[in-house]
Amino acid sequence: MAAQLSVRFRSTHGDVGPFSFSEEALVSALKERLLQEWPKDGPLAKEPPTDASSLKLILSGKFVESNKPLKEYKKDMGEIKADTVVTMHVVVRQSTAPVKQSSSAPADKPEAAKSGCCIVS
Repeated sequence: MAAQLSVRFRSTHGDVGPFSFSEEALVSALKERLLQEWPKDGPLAKEPPTDASSLKLILSGKFVESNKPLKEYKKDMGEIKADTVVTMHVVVRQSTAPVKQSSSAPADKPEAAKSGCCIVS
């Protein structure tokens, strides 16, 4: 039987969880659960995720990959005891709307690259 891990998700606006997961669970399953349990009111409701792919999880300063099981990150979790709650930081990356092209600029002529660089002598 796979061991169970208790995981809490921490955002800049507060915490969600903790929830229990099998160490065999994929990180994508954690994201799906977090998406389902995301608070509808309170400070976390200010930046709700649109889907699981908009959630980025961080453990020990590294982004965790959705296609890997939790057990691959156990070394980053430190010593796991029966009452240990692992904290993963969560960042919500909202998808950006596609930029519309200005009707005044011709579509076939690329715009010159602009640089914010300045040389001072």
